[in-house]
Amino acid sequence: MDIVQLVQSVILGMVQGVTEWLPISSKAMVSLVMIKFFNADISLSEAVYYSIWLHIGTLLAVILFYRVQVIRIIGNLPRYLSDVRAPTGYNRLTTFLLIATFCTGLVGAPLAIFGLDKIQFSGGLAIAFIGLLLIVTGALQKFARRSVSANRSMSARDALLVGIIQGFAALPGLSRSGLTTSTLLLRRYAATDALNLSFLLYIPSVIGAEIGLAILKGGVYFNTYSLIAIVIAFLFGLLTINILLKVAERIDFSYFCIFLGVLCTLAIFL
Repeated sequence: MDIVQLVQSVILGMVQGVTEWLPISSKAMVSLVMIKFFNADISLSEAVYYSIWLHIGTLLAVILFYRVQVIRIIGNLPRYLSDVRAPTGYNRLTTFLLIATFCTGLVGAPLAIFGLDKIQFSGGLAIAFIGLLLIVTGALQKFARRSVSANRSMSARDALLVGIIQGFAALPGLSRSGLTTSTLLLRRYAATDALNLSFLLYIPSVIGAEIGLAILKGGVYFNTYSLIAIVIAFLFGLLTINILLKVAERIDFSYFCIFLGVLCTLAIFL
């Protein structure tokens, strides 16, 4: 076993497991580490596909963390299918997740199929591209935190909007959790509700829009080192999800995104 590749796999798994819960784009962080520190010749699309593959680990961590809600949603499916319009909490939640996930696929699938393969640049240009999108993520979060929260109920219109916005997270640098949480805050959802909805949305969006498309496009990394990275992402994700979700709820990460984004964009001039 190659010790260097083993250490790299462990580090990348740790980066994915920690940054997934923060609104700073885990795809961007994993891609930056790969391009800047491990393999300067790797293209941005290759780095992104690898980071998507690591989402399997954090996906399992999310499912385990939200297992009560997941089990109740699945258990409610027979009732939901028999009477979709019944005004129950889990019926509304299921409708919200279905609409949002469908809209995410409509936007994210074309970006992943036709967009990722076009960003074949590497090195400083790849880092600068990520930086520009990090600035966008930070600016949106900064603007969203000015909104006044309220006990807002889920609606089909909100699901439509969140799903469309979430689709753009296929691009590295646009944080999925940052985009969805900010959108829900702008729609006047309470911060806790926004975070919980964002990570319940994470489950179907990662299964379908990210991992599924990565498999179809051949962006699959199935070897010993990638499996180690996935396991590390799962373990670190499970260990950190509770505390980091609370941190994300209380701390404004917009400045960090903008600062890191500016540093990354300067790479094109260096």
